[in-house]
Amino acid sequence: MALFPDTRVSLVENLSSADASARDRAVGLVVAAYRAPVVAVLRRQWSLDLADAEDLAHDFFAHALERAWLSRYDPARGRFRTFLRTCLQAYASTAHEAAGRQKRGGHLRPVALDDASLLSIPPDVDRLFEQEWARSVMTIALERLRQECQAAGRASTFDVFHAHDVDGADAEAPPRYADIAARFGLPVTQVANFLHWARTRFRAHVLSTLRELTASDAEFREEARALLGREP
Repeated sequence: MALFPDTRVSLVENLSSADASARDRAVGLVVAAYRAPVVAVLRRQWSLDLADAEDLAHDFFAHALERAWLSRYDPARGRFRTFLRTCLQAYASTAHEAAGRQKRGGHLRPVALDDASLLSIPPDVDRLFEQEWARSVMTIALERLRQECQAAGRASTFDVFHAHDVDGADAEAPPRYADIAARFGLPVTQVANFLHWARTRFRAHVLSTLRELTASDAEFREEARALLGREP
């Protein structure tokens, strides 16, 4: 038996759902997971500044949703983000060509998704897209943990976790539990308890997010191993 149903198919279907709440949630999740990767690719591959990349990313998502591109996704043909990455390549290539034609006084041509498979995606840009996607998943999970802690009256638990595991991850050496305890006025044992609980819940939120962003049990397990370094 599969570990969970094919949630990505439901998510894609919800992008064109008549249920406004389901549609809004699906759109919100897609944009939250893919906006940063899209902006990063536009800046790296197409040499756009941040403002122009953000504008084009906004236009890309609006165009993709308006034209129902994402509902064309077929799980049997690969990962959703590979499909979205291909759509982006087609859109950005056409936008780049259109800008050149406008300068020359030529006519614009519509975006053709069928041309996307012919477009070459530089390996370094593809790696950047993957890295930014992984970071987005972690960011979504972190925000869900923050909301859970806030709702449960455990804001201090989140603050301790953020100080040690998030902020501390950028330090040469992670802060000592004693330093965190002194900073927040807590016993060291309480810091340890807070971190154990928060790490467990953060991992659960990462897995929950991946379930929403993958199309099969096999893909889910593969992504979980890649992000967490072990079986889910």
